[in-house]
Amino acid sequence: MSETITKIHETVKTYNMLQEGDTVVVGVSGGADSMLLLDYLLNLGNCKLNLIVAHVEHGIRGEKSKADCEFVKDFCSSHGLRFEMLSINAPEEAKEQGMGVEEYSRNRRYEFFNSFNPDNIAVAHNLSDSVETALFRIARGTSIKGLAGIPPVRDNIIRPLINCTSDEIRSTCKELGINYIVDETNADNEYSRNYIRNVIVPDFKKLNPAFEGAVYRLIQSSAEDDSFIENCADGCEISNGSVSVSKLRTYDVAVQKRIISKLAAKYGLSLDTLHLEKLLELLDKSKKLQLKGDIYIASSGDLLRVYNQNDRKKQASLTFNVIDFTDFDCSKHKNMFADYDKVVGNLRLKEREAGDSISPAGRGCTKSLKKFFNELKIPAEKRNKLHIIADDLGIIAVAGLAVDERVKTDINTKKVILFNITTED
Repeated sequence: MSETITKIHETVKTYNMLQEGDTVVVGVSGGADSMLLLDYLLNLGNCKLNLIVAHVEHGIRGEKSKADCEFVKDFCSSHGLRFEMLSINAPEEAKEQGMGVEEYSRNRRYEFFNSFNPDNIAVAHNLSDSVETALFRIARGTSIKGLAGIPPVRDNIIRPLINCTSDEIRSTCKELGINYIVDETNADNEYSRNYIRNVIVPDFKKLNPAFEGAVYRLIQSSAEDDSFIENCADGCEISNGSVSVSKLRTYDVAVQKRIISKLAAKYGLSLDTLHLEKLLELLDKSKKLQLKGDIYIASSGDLLRVYNQNDRKKQASLTFNVIDFTDFDCSKHKNMFADYDKVVGNLRLKEREAGDSISPAGRGCTKSLKKFFNELKIPAEKRNKLHIIADDLGIIAVAGLAVDERVKTDINTKKVILFNITTED
């Protein structure tokens, strides 16, 4: 058995990738990597796998791309393997979706692979791919998570070749007589990954012939450190898009950044290092910062929250009852009532506006709503959801929080107006 096949065996065993009887979708392009992967799985007789060979024709290389498809199809036919093919026009479809071609193609591939409800999806990413990915991320700016490279297993995706280099794979294909096709676009250095593969990596190998192995050790070490940080971050409770600031302060800064990243991820946002450095300021002062569009992160009191500023209160309607003051129990209706005879004109619910103020009953002062809410430590994202009640002269109450001095009940009150606010379900 070749050293490369032994290495693949060890990887499969270490990460418990395959079980007897598994249905495995194998992504096969026809290149050396995927053909070695397919050959390995085909000859793994003791597992008795149910293999489905899946090929995606991306509509990029014209007749040559179609020839690749026929090559894989013919191989499957000669070996009695189930063959499935998806044909897309990646450039046009990606443009319609407002996505990059690579991202769109990747999404479509995995949608296609998962459509067969497999136990596993086997893809042919190798060590050289992982090294190239790490270098590409370094060039663009990355964290330790980015340095961790391509994981051997993610969800139902397995990568048996992840510890083998491209040179080892091509050499093993030659040794075992495995035919494969060569994508001529791999030589086009206009593509960033090709430039890294064909220029950057060979230059590093001039400094250290074992460069890929050295980067592999960095990737492994980074993955271990990343896993430790992730486990620490998982120990910090995140509830309703918020986390305790005092709890955050007990962690090392690396864990703090990971927890904040998890908060942002709940809104589909990925934060870079510069953003995270800026957001750490929120642990020392109350303020809000924009993450993207209407998504903000804010610290208030002991909570750090991520929220959508456009999440407004539900549609609401205001009704009221007028009852005799002698029959009224104030303790059951906190700040949801007023002296009927002091209300002027029509009652209505109003939206909060800049400059709005209230004179909270019994306080002997007038405050802007902003200062009033700050005083009560009401989070920024909840303020637009509060119901403000006004008559013809102005604000008379913030439902549940305060009634204005002008309309408060006293010993002369004869009738009480009781506010009822109904929100749509």
